[in-house]
Amino acid sequence: MNSFSRFKAEYGQMDEELILNWTEAFFFNLMNVLNSFLSHLDIGEAVCRLRAIPFDELVTEQLEGESEETIRIAVARINELREMELEFMDAYR
Repeated sequence: MNSFSRFKAEYGQMDEELILNWTEAFFFNLMNVLNSFLSHLDIGEAVCRLRAIPFDELVTEQLEGESEETIRIAVARINELREMELEFMDAYR
């Protein structure tokens, strides 16, 4: 693990808000890209394909070198965001 982290506050403590903000930006940027593909599908098929995307693995890969705690927080948040998106999409089925 590197001693440098983009998620550390002024005194070297982990800043959870920075992690959550990064995770949300990552998710919404990814969804912008995915929506260009998913928008051409039936809503049911789009939901199935979105469920198959390994968001946790993508976050873990992007945060390579960060602490396990940082990755755990980011993975938990991206899973929450994905579930909210899926619930929203399921409402249109």
